Amino acid sequence: MLYQRDDFYNHSSNHCHDRKEHCGHCGSHDHCKCNSSNHHNGEKSSCNQCGSDHCKCFKKHDEGALVEKVVCSKSVQKTAEFLLPAAIGPLGPGSILDFLTGLVPTLVNATVTPDLNNIQQEVTVIKDKIINLGFIPATLDIDLAGVVFNVPIRIFFQEHTDCPGACPGDTVTETPPVVEAVLNQPLLGTDSSGGLVVNLLLFKAILRTHITVTRRGIVKNGKFCDLDDRRCEQTGPITINSPQRLTPNTSPIGGAAGGGGGVAGSQSS
Repeated sequence: MLYQRDDFYNHSSNHCHDRKEHCGHCGSHDHCKCNSSNHHNGEKSSCNQCGSDHCKCFKKHDEGALVEKVVCSKSVQKTAEFLLPAAIGPLGPGSILDFLTGLVPTLVNATVTPDLNNIQQEVTVIKDKIINLGFIPATLDIDLAGVVFNVPIRIFFQEHTDCPGACPGDTVTETPPVVEAVLNQPLLGTDSSGGLVVNLLLFKAILRTHITVTRRGIVKNGKFCDLDDRRCEQTGPITINSPQRLTPNTSPIGGAAGGGGGVAGSQSS
């Protein structure tokens, strides 16, 4: 699928895979007379991609439509969880319950309060795949004998989406996340038998977004020409974009050395 960006686009060889390299093989950067050279018959297809058998790459300006090609477009579901998908109990006297009450004797309960309006996420494109990493900002609300402490937390989610044909450098457009389902439970509760249960799965959310991967190029004579012919060449690992955008801390966290480091603010993708 192609989306036309402008009615026409005047371009030279560098907008058509930089055909200077191919024309050079024919012995002339100016004319690339592929058809008249019997020992360079293989170059005709390359020159045709410039819109001419003679491929006057540096002298002829052809008109072509500047478009965005849709590489893939699909809906994606993501799961965010805090803390662990497990629970302990039901518990009775003399069990781990005694250990818990001895460890935190004033603990009443703990719950999670998510901020579903400020979900942060980032995408990274590798060959044939889209990596999505994000988090839901929240607070862990700990009730100690009526005194509630609100601890800021970030509940992470990630998803790796297959996108055949995608390459680093492609443009990814992602819709704002829609929260489809939420599970929110307290740390301590009782089950139907009246036993105390220590629940470690305090929060879970199912999110859905729609990802569209596009690539800019030129259509000439019905053929799509990528603006970057080396887009899919990868020479090493790609750094995954993080929604946290952290900078390393460089001084004692107590501030004895006057502070430093810290956390940079996040933005939605």
